[in-house]
Amino acid sequence: LDTTTLRLEASEVLRRIVPFERHCLFTTDPMSGLPTDVVAEGLREGEVAFFLENVMFEDDVNTYDWMVRTRRPVALLSEGTGGRLERALRYREVLAPNGFGYELRSAFTVGHAPWGGAELSRETGRPDFDGREVAFVERIAPHMGAGLKAAALRARSSPEAEGDDVCGVLTLDQRGR
Repeated sequence: LDTTTLRLEASEVLRRIVPFERHCLFTTDPMSGLPTDVVAEGLREGEVAFFLENVMFEDDVNTYDWMVRTRRPVALLSEGTGGRLERALRYREVLAPNGFGYELRSAFTVGHAPWGGAELSRETGRPDFDGREVAFVERIAPHMGAGLKAAALRARSSPEAEGDDVCGVLTLDQRGR
């Protein structure tokens, strides 16, 4: 699947097993970790831009770079804030004003390279994500990372391409073979 179709289909499977009212699944540049594309539902006009411009680089609770560095595939906002959601900038500025409470984040990595991630949110008044739901997302996160990587690399290469600037993929082991 291409990255968009993979994320759309994954969101439907996730919704059946880990219920949520709002989601954002995105791809990232594996070198910088910066988002490259977003598939979202339940976000209001301008929310993605506001998040990228203000929250992504200022919020210090469960950041994606921290999740990637510590190899933590899933993080709950409730745990990151010690149960005080208002400690998170994104809760104060984005989630609460729009009627959302608990949030689950996931980083989709291959090794230490981030290929994407997800934010799943529940409406205010709904319970937090439970251990079974967290375990499920933890199990699928590496598969989502591998799928997003494969889709991104496949999109860059084409068997019909010709010329001096054709893209390709060369995979080497630790010894450079």
